[in-house]
Amino acid sequence: DCKNAKPMKEDRAKEEKLQKEFKNEKCEKCSSPMVIKNGRFGEFLACSAYPDCKNTRPLTHSLKVKCPKCEGPLVEKRTKRGKVFYGCSNYPKCDFATWSKPLDDPCPVCKGLQVQAKKDLVKCEQCGKETEV
Repeated sequence: DCKNAKPMKEDRAKEEKLQKEFKNEKCEKCSSPMVIKNGRFGEFLACSAYPDCKNTRPLTHSLKVKCPKCEGPLVEKRTKRGKVFYGCSNYPKCDFATWSKPLDDPCPVCKGLQVQAKKDLVKCEQCGKETEV
C-alpha cells in the first residue's frame, strides 16, 4: 500500500464542489465548521475540531422535488448498510420515504409525485399510474 497517493484531478474537482456546497455547515455540538471526510462507507461531514469534538453527520444531497406530505425538500440518504433511499428533510416530523428515485415532473393525471420504478418505467406514488419511458 502506497501511503503517499495523491487524489486524481477529477476527484479534486468533485471535492472542491462538495466543499463549496457544504462550506457553511456548522457543528451542532461546538459550532465549529464541518469538513468533508472520506471513510470506508463513503463521504460524510465531520467536525473540524476533532479530536476535541467527535460529531459527524452523513452527507445528504437535496433534490429539486418537494415532499408530497409536507412540501419540504426531498434528500438522498443511505441506510446503515449503504442502500440509497429518498426521504423528507423534515424527518422525524414527516415520515415520507421511498426507495425509488423521485422525478421532477408531477403526474399528468393527479399532479402527485412520480418515481423511477424501473429503468424504463415511471410510476405515480399517489394514483399508481405507470408510464413507459
